[in-house]
Amino acid sequence: MGSKYSKTTTSVTDTSCLAPFESFQVPFVYLQEATNNFDDKLLIGSSGFGKVYRGVLRDGTKVALKRLKPESKQGLEDFRTEIEILSQFHHPHLISLIGYSDERNEMILIYEYMENGNLSSHLYGSDLHLPTMSFEQRLEICIGAAMGLHYLHTGGVIHGDVKSTNILLDEKFVAKITDFGLCKKRPELDQTHVSTAVKGSFGYLDPEYFM
Repeated sequence: MGSKYSKTTTSVTDTSCLAPFESFQVPFVYLQEATNNFDDKLLIGSSGFGKVYRGVLRDGTKVALKRLKPESKQGLEDFRTEIEILSQFHHPHLISLIGYSDERNEMILIYEYMENGNLSSHLYGSDLHLPTMSFEQRLEICIGAAMGLHYLHTGGVIHGDVKSTNILLDEKFVAKITDFGLCKKRPELDQTHVSTAVKGSFGYLDPEYFM
């Protein structure tokens, strides 16, 4: 579902290719308010793309904001891919995209907030003192993640970076897949060029694919 915030200011980032997704655009100032100007106290994680903050929008919606860091090697292509995939594919086991901001040379993705963080934090420990998961919860998480991936594959989409940090858990420990920047769509029948560039996280890549 698209955002109710849109077309309030002009972007200074060269993101004209995002025009079809303007209904998801959220004013940058709203995100500053939601995170107390990106206060480090609200920092909940980081990735190759950038830092992740928790926040609350004006309407009370809890969100997670992923903000591109200037030195990141990921950029407009991954940003657009994430928006494109999550605006078209919706499933109980995929994270929901609330919107994005591309103002002031910023690239920020806005997602639903997941109360129980990522699966990796529960499996390997963290400083958040997260609750212990039962065997039944772990099994449900595996099944949920598999259902999300099956839905993507059925729609001709390969995630490209499946790992425990990219499986998030809501307040009921329902698994939702996130981080779609490296997704690839199945080539069309008349497509003459197919990229063979290897993308993903080392340690999670299929050896044959990598070679």
